[in-house]
Amino acid sequence: MDPKVELIPVRDAEMDDFKRRMQVAFTLAAQATFPDFGETIPPARDIDESLDAPGAEALQVVHDGRNVGGAITAGTDGTKLLDFIFIDPEYQNLHLGHAAWCAIEARYPDARIWELVTPYHEKRNIHFYVNRCGFHIVEYFNDHHRDPNFPAEEAGDYPGEDDGLFKFRKVLG
Repeated sequence: MDPKVELIPVRDAEMDDFKRRMQVAFTLAAQATFPDFGETIPPARDIDESLDAPGAEALQVVHDGRNVGGAITAGTDGTKLLDFIFIDPEYQNLHLGHAAWCAIEARYPDARIWELVTPYHEKRNIHFYVNRCGFHIVEYFNDHHRDPNFPAEEAGDYPGEDDGLFKFRKVLG
């Protein structure tokens, strides 16, 4: 059984800390696969673009009164995007990620389709989205099949990104 979490909108005064925590979680995950990776990810511009998207909402994942992670969702119709989701490193492996995802689904009951992308090498993400959350891989973006929403010159900001991204989709109801 998953632990209980709450989703609370990020307040302006918390935004810098929220972004920093997200970058720590993503960077450490990248370094687990690519130990020599020395950049901070996601780049601030990616976070800001996500926050500027139509219908964007930044959410704290709260467990036992503590911020333990976060997410950024976007979309204004029945299709929602999960742009980012993270659990702070000290709270990982406690099933908080799945609890957060379930809370996100519950927060947006009108969402009929959820989409996201993740680098092909992120085996842990792939397991999480497919086996725990019920997503399906619907597209593989690579040199021969470019993501029309992702400029080629930006590829490479994330380790392994040049080798491809999986697009995931979950259709509800």
